[in-house]
Amino acid sequence: MKKYSLGNVGVTVYDNGKFDIDNGKTTNKTTGEDRPNFEVNVDGNSLMLLDDKGFSLADCIQEGNKLTLRYESKAENLEVTAELENISGAIIQTNTIKNTGNESIKLTRFSSAFVENIAHSDDGVWYDKDIVIHICHSKWQCEGQWRAYTPSELGLCPATMHSWERESYRISSLGSWCTGNFYPLVIIENKTDNNAFFMETEGSHSWQIKLTVFGGYVSPSLAVEATSCDEGLGGWYYDLKPGESYRAERAFYGTVCGGFEEAVKTVNEFKRADSTVKPFIPLVFNDYMDCIWGSQKPEYIIPLIDKAAEAGCEYFCIDGGWQWNKNGWGKGDWIPRTEYFSEVTFKDLADRMKEKGLIPGVWFEFDACSETAELFRNDKDAVIRRYDRAVGGGEMHFYNFKNKNVRNYLTEKVREFYDMGYRFIKNDYNQSTGIGCTNTYDGDSPAEGLIENTNAFYDFIDSLYEKFPGLVIENCGSGALRCDNKTLRRFTLQSTSDQELYINNPSILMGSESVMPPEKAGIWAYPYPTVLGEYDGFVPSEEYIKERADGKETAFNMVTAMMGVMYLSGRIDLCDEKNFELIKQGVEIYKDIREYIPKSRPIYPTGMHSINQKEIASMGLLSEERLMIAVWNTDDKECEVSIDLSGYIPKDYAVNRVYSHKETEFSLENGSLKIMLEGKSAVWFEIL
Repeated sequence: MKKYSLGNVGVTVYDNGKFDIDNGKTTNKTTGEDRPNFEVNVDGNSLMLLDDKGFSLADCIQEGNKLTLRYESKAENLEVTAELENISGAIIQTNTIKNTGNESIKLTRFSSAFVENIAHSDDGVWYDKDIVIHICHSKWQCEGQWRAYTPSELGLCPATMHSWERESYRISSLGSWCTGNFYPLVIIENKTDNNAFFMETEGSHSWQIKLTVFGGYVSPSLAVEATSCDEGLGGWYYDLKPGESYRAERAFYGTVCGGFEEAVKTVNEFKRADSTVKPFIPLVFNDYMDCIWGSQKPEYIIPLIDKAAEAGCEYFCIDGGWQWNKNGWGKGDWIPRTEYFSEVTFKDLADRMKEKGLIPGVWFEFDACSETAELFRNDKDAVIRRYDRAVGGGEMHFYNFKNKNVRNYLTEKVREFYDMGYRFIKNDYNQSTGIGCTNTYDGDSPAEGLIENTNAFYDFIDSLYEKFPGLVIENCGSGALRCDNKTLRRFTLQSTSDQELYINNPSILMGSESVMPPEKAGIWAYPYPTVLGEYDGFVPSEEYIKERADGKETAFNMVTAMMGVMYLSGRIDLCDEKNFELIKQGVEIYKDIREYIPKSRPIYPTGMHSINQKEIASMGLLSEERLMIAVWNTDDKECEVSIDLSGYIPKDYAVNRVYSHKETEFSLENGSLKIMLEGKSAVWFEIL
């Protein structure tokens, strides 16, 4: 047994090659048993262990903040290298497998990480109620929904007297909407020793995180494993040729002293350090959500440009609906629709924005391709295919980013807009590929084909930054249905949702900022909303104006968006004076405080708030300089609440600023914030 130090995390490597981690205060101790910290299957056969028939540790080398463990299997002619690196308190594990023999080997499973004894019992007693497993559920317009479970609620409980007993529970995603069902992160609190473990995997393709209880009543223990390379995930396999190596997706994990909030803090600190784009918080007006809904006509866009500038926005993004293919419909050619943009061109709109002090932006969906697109018709390999048939149908197929013609074409379309002055791109992604494709590499596993294509997509995005200085790119996947960290790290801004109802946004915001840094979490604010289907020629009725005359709805929208990256929309060009003043006031405060957002961590004084719950909800952004806290009442009725902030602020802190639709009565004494809120209202505080 040897001990190594990677920054503030210790790694203990046992003689058989198994390792555990220790941050100095908490530890995940292995039992030194025969399961390595990765799993390998060949030809569909069971996993290989740390023994004479499986793997043995060949060497272990530390270079600075990186530890490399190399394993050999002479029986299977395989070599596995596990690289461990500490970034901001998280251990990043990268596994590579090599064929050292003379014949091809069919891999059917190769995991990214496997960590045992997240919770364990030496006396045979399973402390079920003391273990809390946090899982982040997601679906369209309902992202970031954290739920807490005991192991037994997931079927993870010992049931026999046999030490070989194992029971598993899986969260997973199949296809390219990698965060459409779950976010690939689990957080496990162990209240017996006041620590929390987290593990996350990466990649916008199929993945799985598996929780397993081993040991029966004899010595129950909980393990977590992450993988994208598994036969059960879209039929993944890989023919590993002699001398060839294959690298699994990264996984990262760690142990912290404390609970859910402390784990979220470390996850966000890692993602900030890991991001390939510098922190930058643009204030964007986008004309889609609850606004003109893709009915892109100059007579609708121009008044919004003028009003967005007056409100204090910095960017203006023309969203979907502007595009056309050469024969008149669809996506892929990315030509402005001549029926709308002939007399007033996109260059004219860019000039108008710049005249008003705004930076022009435009919506794309780089992956999307219709059957009418020129590349689709002229190059069979321009789109991803599964078993020689184009994946998708009708208006939605998917470009093959391994294809040079595709990359070149899309690059030139970006150049056209860049030359007109556009410096912001919202890139959307509105359908999943299913299990994948088979024309993106020399093989026929759809799951591996999807991995290959997504890696090529990442390279394409990286190339845009190199070619177009000052370009800002937002990631959107029908909201946040493709927002894993491998994707997120490449984008300045991430859409958190397509949610249309402002009352639901606090729930999505709170959950989202636990999986992405707040300075990347784009949050819609859409005062004076229009309903999809009623936007064309919209004129506010007397009843509509009366309903919003008190400003509650506007202030609620602004409070939510002030807690991340404000993404303004709505028919603000039709606002009455009171509501527009609330917008301007919110924008002014936001511009003043946004520099602190990248320094802040999210806190949840009243716990997570589930969508559709009618209650008081709160969330804060805490930094060394200040606490910014939002309080929402999602109920229809007036509610009074006392929020305990004593664990976050010293008693001598004072309220510096308050934002709401009207003067708000409150008190802050001994760390307790007491407030009465009207139904469907919100208030924002800055506490110094």
